[in-house]
Amino acid sequence: HGTGASSHSWDVLFQLLCRKFLVTAIDLPGHGLMQIGTKQRNSLTHMATDITTLCNNLQINPDYIIGHSAGAAIALEMSKSLKLKGIIGINSALSKFGGIASWAFPLLAKLVMLNPFIPAYLAGLGRNPVRVERLIKETGSKLSATQLSHYKALFQDRNHVEGALLMMSQWNLDRLLMRLDDIKTPTLFLAAERDGTVPTKVSYDIREKILNAETILLPGLGHLAHEEKPDLVHQEIIEFISKTYSNS
Repeated sequence: HGTGASSHSWDVLFQLLCRKFLVTAIDLPGHGLMQIGTKQRNSLTHMATDITTLCNNLQINPDYIIGHSAGAAIALEMSKSLKLKGIIGINSALSKFGGIASWAFPLLAKLVMLNPFIPAYLAGLGRNPVRVERLIKETGSKLSATQLSHYKALFQDRNHVEGALLMMSQWNLDRLLMRLDDIKTPTLFLAAERDGTVPTKVSYDIREKILNAETILLPGLGHLAHEEKPDLVHQEIIEFISKTYSNS
């Protein structure tokens, strides 16, 4: 899942995939129900390493990793140490923050290290349902009342808010982006047409830098496309797996 979300976001898609595959979904460190081991291990490299270690400890040997937004970057990073048959990135966050977010997000996140009351304050703001609904609307996605309720609960959780801010403060894509040509794992990028968080262009640009990559456009959907139309995303995943499983 992406920054600020949790494994709840897979919900229906998870159930569809489980009809045919053994699927494991986790919360990223500090998100949802996953506690932070240390506040210094929320970077892309550290999270990829720790999740790979978790897989090894639980004897989980994934053939595919599906990542949404920042989760797609983690999947690509993990592919360096795991022998995968494929990666599926949904609205992959593989570009640096732009505009005001380029300095405001990291600055706000770094303040968490200096002032432990900030996550509690922001979680308090999350109790305003209008703010949460506006935030989701800005992603370009239209969610049901039930789906929105999950995000409203997350944004009221102080620990979850802190985890998301720590991830933002330590996020650095430089090394991954400089070595994309090292990635040989077949990769599918699903890019939503109405994504208000990650420009669709990102998935097309990144496709050109990875040897075995393709990009498919999801018309009329936003950043949370896998929640809006899980059946459509499921169909694209199944077709990708059918093409790559026997070829690996």
